[in-house]
Amino acid sequence: MKHLWGNLQLKPKEWRRISKTLHVMDYLVKNGAPRVIQDIKDDLYKITALKNFSFMDNGVEQGYELRDKANALCELLNEPGKLQYEREFAKQTREKFIGISSTGAIGSEPIKESKK
Repeated sequence: MKHLWGNLQLKPKEWRRISKTLHVMDYLVKNGAPRVIQDIKDDLYKITALKNFSFMDNGVEQGYELRDKANALCELLNEPGKLQYEREFAKQTREKFIGISSTGAIGSEPIKESKK
């Protein structure tokens, strides 16, 4: 968490890293331990400060995604009902994918080629 909080304090030109940090925090809020949620709530003001983030890169405004993610994360943390719903939805989604591998179907043996 110390590393994540440090990433939120980076210079605006590092907006990609800040955005990725917010995505990680969003994942942790939805899938992590309750202690992580409390830690993020304790320092929510650092995320709230990003609601007004703005950075121009080659004449293109790059802060819109970061502002949207900061708003969504603050809203999620300030509404206990919505937070509980999102955590339950994430849990159900995780359970759907338990046991699925990229090598084949669930519980099946790899197909052996027959010799001709």
